[in-house]
Amino acid sequence: MGLTFPLVSDLSRKTLESYGFLETDASSPLYRYAKRAYAIIDKTGTVRYVKVLMTPKELVTNDELLGELDKLK
Repeated sequence: MGLTFPLVSDLSRKTLESYGFLETDASSPLYRYAKRAYAIIDKTGTVRYVKVLMTPKELVTNDELLGELDKLK
């Protein structure tokens, strides 16, 4: 893929839960599934942007994400 940054996998869902990206409502049909979420973490490991969406149909626009990345320059 030519990526210059690492990707993560979270089979145990511990990271999802710690960031608030895991559906924890037992009455939800999406219980224990990942919510659609965006996070930008800088080179020092500091979380600079988080947006958790309430439905999987929602998306953050590319312009919004690129704007947040521009703030890191």
